[in-house]
Amino acid sequence: MRVDSRTNEHKAALELLGILPLTGKVVTGDAMFCQRDLAKQVIEAGGDYVLVANNNQPALVIDIEGGFAFATAARSIAAATSP
Repeated sequence: MRVDSRTNEHKAALELLGILPLTGKVVTGDAMFCQRDLAKQVIEAGGDYVLVANNNQPALVIDIEGGFAFATAARSIAAATSP
């Protein structure tokens, strides 16, 4: 999809996601596309997404790391307490 010089790739991506059938599909994107409105549009269209989060969104990276740390700790506790 051609991106007009008066807009940006983010807006073009939103438009493209509105055209494509996303049910059962996985949309991937780099850090530029790691935005709530893009993720919401994919989910509402029945798709899933894998987006890169890096230093452009430090709070999100901290939340993701915390989620993985919690899951790792829960597995360790389950392994230590299972019969």
